Amino acid sequence: MGEAASAQPQAPLSGIDTLTKDQKAQEYWIWRLVAYIVDAIIVFIVLGVITTIVAIPAFFAGGGALFGAFFGGVAFLWGIIFVIYFTVMESSGGASIGKRAFNLKVVSKTGANPTFGEAFVRNISKIYWLLILLDVVVGLAVSKGYQEKYSDHLMGTRVIRT
Repeated sequence: MGEAASAQPQAPLSGIDTLTKDQKAQEYWIWRLVAYIVDAIIVFIVLGVITTIVAIPAFFAGGGALFGAFFGGVAFLWGIIFVIYFTVMESSGGASIGKRAFNLKVVSKTGANPTFGEAFVRNISKIYWLLILLDVVVGLAVSKGYQEKYSDHLMGTRVIRT
């Protein structure tokens, strides 16, 4: 009765617990972060060029006040375009350019590419960096696995290695 009686089944770990103890989970999130950075660089280079082309005439036409207002609106617009980029790429092909580069793919409950609506909801937090951080932390806190942001949990999507 000694060892068998004292051996208690271990409660399922939260995603955060798993992430702190499991090297596979840590590698998974590192690959996701690197893929995200690759996508951010691609999108921001394109947006930076477009913004510069538009901003130079705005600066000379309205001076500093207009220039400041212009960049406030641009930051919001960049967030929207970032969300649209991920939504279109993931709903049409299952992965953004960064995810493809690192053999990652977004799948729905059925294993197919997410629908446009699923992809949009899972990416809406990418409109602002603090929202995506909260999405990841809350998702890891409420899930038993380590592969879900909270928005993935809501939509039944996850990112897998291919």
